[in-house]
Amino acid sequence: MDLSYRTYTTPISAWRTPRRRERLTLGVACSLNWGPLRDLIGRYRRQRPEVDLMIEDLDETGMAERLPARRVDLAIALYDAGAPGWRSTPLWSEPLMAFMAEGHPLAACNSVPSAALRETPILMAGNGAGDRALQRAIIGALGGPPNFLHYAVQRDNLIDLTALGFGVTIAGGSALGAFYPGVCARPLESDSAWLSYCAFWSPENERPALRRFLDAARGREMAGA
Repeated sequence: MDLSYRTYTTPISAWRTPRRRERLTLGVACSLNWGPLRDLIGRYRRQRPEVDLMIEDLDETGMAERLPARRVDLAIALYDAGAPGWRSTPLWSEPLMAFMAEGHPLAACNSVPSAALRETPILMAGNGAGDRALQRAIIGALGGPPNFLHYAVQRDNLIDLTALGFGVTIAGGSALGAFYPGVCARPLESDSAWLSYCAFWSPENERPALRRFLDAARGREMAGA
């Protein structure tokens, strides 16, 4: 049996215990096709590789159930979709856009008069219970309630329905990052045709990964967080 001494050349830094992984669950009630949230998520994942960032779609009904129970750490939704007692911070604003078939009469305009959309069926995804903040924003932009038609489909399929001539749907500018054959988008002629998004979280949630994500969202230097 060899009892001689050996010299180990492995650096001491390699003996250190690997950094413990963290998990952060983010619920989103907006598109990730393009825009500030897409950029923020990409930047956070690059600078915080030790965090398993979980993303799930979330409507207002899901927010009311999952955020207080901390099954979602952070929700990104319209500014008036929150509830009393939740903490929040403003993030960004984006224009409301009307999506319609390329052959739709309103597609010939560079922008869509709000009054014209009050006489046009406005397609909405789901049963209407999970997007009340979006409905309020649309009503405010159009100066009155349009004819909402609710379809039990996801947002992408809803925009595909517009290509088939079912009507017009209205969404934020972040949806412009995807290509939908046969569909065009036009801005609304309204000073109030904007969506403002906030981050919402439970005041009891003090997870470090959550704090660092909020620091990134607020534009602070993450390296020192």
